[in-house]
Amino acid sequence: MKYALLAMAAIMVSTGAWAKTCDTSAKTGDNKMPTPIETVRAFSAAFSENHAEDAIRRWFTPNTVWINEGLSMTTGIEEAINRPRSPDIAAVHFDMLAIAADGNRVLTERLDRFVRADGSEVAALKVMGIFEVEGDCIVAWRDYFDVNRARQMSKDRQ
Repeated sequence: MKYALLAMAAIMVSTGAWAKTCDTSAKTGDNKMPTPIETVRAFSAAFSENHAEDAIRRWFTPNTVWINEGLSMTTGIEEAINRPRSPDIAAVHFDMLAIAADGNRVLTERLDRFVRADGSEVAALKVMGIFEVEGDCIVAWRDYFDVNRARQMSKDRQ
């Protein structure tokens, strides 16, 4: 029995079962809670990697609602990861133009740059976003932008 428990623990550690996930009561290394702006900046910096999957798994909760106003809405980690996306877009980079917080809400003005695998830009879209943060988790994210421009970008890629 003792060896079975050790084997199970080894499997869990080796498969990443202990990987960092979102925690609404998280503290930084100095036992200080990250500010909502720090959380959004970290998420935004990580968003361009691995089709945003790692960032979503790290900062979303099973109930996080992500709305691209007028285009799409997801609830939870898996829906966000499996959202429809263009195969010619390898990453989205956020150029943060302005950021401000009102309590646990973080408002961002961004230029979202959609890029191919070779790094060339497909398009750029000006976006205003609002993130709602609890602990170091993003519990809601809403983006507002020119929906007609976004739809035209989608048509241009087809």
